[in-house]
Amino acid sequence: MQDRSDWWLCALQWVVFHLGVIISVPVIVGSALGMNTLEIARLSQMAFFLTGLSSLLQVKFGHGVLLMEGPAAPWWAAYVLLAGVAVGTGKHLASVRTDIEGAMIAVGVVLAIMGWAGVITKWRSLFTPRITGVLLTVLGLQIGGVGVKGIASGGIRLFIVALLVLVLVVYLTLNGKGMLKQGAIIVGVALGWLLSLVVGAAPLPEVRGMGLISLPCLFPWGKPTFDPGTLLSLILLGIMLVPNVIGSISAWEAATGDKVPARRYDRGLLASGVANIMSGLGGGVGTIPFAISAALVSVTGDKRSRPFIFACIMFMALGLLPPLGRIVGSIPQPVAAAVLLVSGSSLVVIGIKDMLREEVSLRETFIIGLSLLTGIGVMLLPPGYWVRVPSWAAGALSNGVIVGTLASMLLEHVVLKRKRQEKLTG
Repeated sequence: MQDRSDWWLCALQWVVFHLGVIISVPVIVGSALGMNTLEIARLSQMAFFLTGLSSLLQVKFGHGVLLMEGPAAPWWAAYVLLAGVAVGTGKHLASVRTDIEGAMIAVGVVLAIMGWAGVITKWRSLFTPRITGVLLTVLGLQIGGVGVKGIASGGIRLFIVALLVLVLVVYLTLNGKGMLKQGAIIVGVALGWLLSLVVGAAPLPEVRGMGLISLPCLFPWGKPTFDPGTLLSLILLGIMLVPNVIGSISAWEAATGDKVPARRYDRGLLASGVANIMSGLGGGVGTIPFAISAALVSVTGDKRSRPFIFACIMFMALGLLPPLGRIVGSIPQPVAAAVLLVSGSSLVVIGIKDMLREEVSLRETFIIGLSLLTGIGVMLLPPGYWVRVPSWAAGALSNGVIVGTLASMLLEHVVLKRKRQEKLTG
């Protein structure tokens, strides 16, 4: 495996595998924040560039494992909620954007300090297999839900193409040989993209008139401002995402069997802090390590660092070269979303194995069951529900992964805490 020359194909697969959770973010966030087409295109470039740079930072100086660091659903959902609250109160969206810039710089500083102080080393014992299992299971279900919505978002022709992509990727993963097996995802997406062009369900990417190179700029939304409400809500969300960092690295351990020292968890949190500072400086979306990266390794069995590093460079190139970013970004959303079902299913299974690693008595049944139902229940609440919740809390409480994880920690260590004697005899 280590001597194979197909590393370039595996690098491309790293890029394609994560496109489904990246390409839709700029459109969703840009539309909510009142951006025009050019501003959304710049946000898309920043998302690609920041993903590559942050992931490279993590693998070289952070946690050191092959987890892409990219724009996370909790962050962009919080941006959308802040924009919705602003519209309801008559606040200009331009001011919301500069408030977000300032708040993300502050969030990054807080997370970096927490990582430097070794917070995860001190907290790590709180994260039992049941808690990390709940986190990964709910995260897998959330990603699967995004995948299903994405598949259904493009009409009947793209829906059929996306289903064919899903079937092909699963078939090649199970039955393919050599490069077909290693490159199942890139083969499936490439054929799905081609088929969508043939049936007229997707347009050819338009690159005429675009500059060849476009460098990121500092504070593209304007000089950062520091609104107390936005600061409080996003810093609170950043702290609540610390378990997600732990869960993502734990997913890597479960997928590969490799143990990661506790200190590298803290280095990963510090690197995530630096990445979020860069997000604030460059007008991007906040980042976290992607647990779905562990799902890719679980599916392919490829743990080589060379393809991963080259994939990071490719992501940065997508952000620096507008024509290249436009071409890759033109992959139809349903085609890219089909891959999310593959990653989501792998994460769910990893989470279930974690939850069942220890004996499940009646106490553990309630911890697992109530936590899962709470997290899933939050995901099923309509978006309009959170308009009634204070903006400083809505960003965190509207995320099923955060709520499910917090519920499991509360049940495990407070409500259903084991008595000392039970721990000693268990």
